[in-house]
Amino acid sequence: MEERKLLHSFLAKSQDELPPRRMKDSYIEVLLPLGSEPELREKYLTVQNTVRFGRILEDLDSLGVLTCYMHNKIHSAKMSPLSIVTALVDKIDMCKKSLSPEQDIKFSGHVSWVGKTSMEVKMQMFQAGVCKSTHP
Repeated sequence: MEERKLLHSFLAKSQDELPPRRMKDSYIEVLLPLGSEPELREKYLTVQNTVRFGRILEDLDSLGVLTCYMHNKIHSAKMSPLSIVTALVDKIDMCKKSLSPEQDIKFSGHVSWVGKTSMEVKMQMFQAGVCKSTHP
């Protein structure tokens, strides 16, 4: 309990005390090596030898929280005084019904909007050959 009280001292008293942040300050890329690490692949496979989408959703949730922590990082604190939870997922767009268990998956994310008590994180998942983007 004393440790939590100490962490509380790291919180800003007002919005004016917060350092400016840019989207690129919270940008992160993570590679899930399904294709190159067969022992990891086993944890992601269904009995039909397809990728468990629930496990991918867990990974995306963790990436979203990590992205938020990166955006709010306080360099002088060893631990974060913040508690971050996923409150809402707006939309998931898939270009294909299933993912290949033989290819790596790249996740990326960044904070795209911040309010006083909430933030929005935009994340993407990419697997080579699965989806071609038409956006610039």
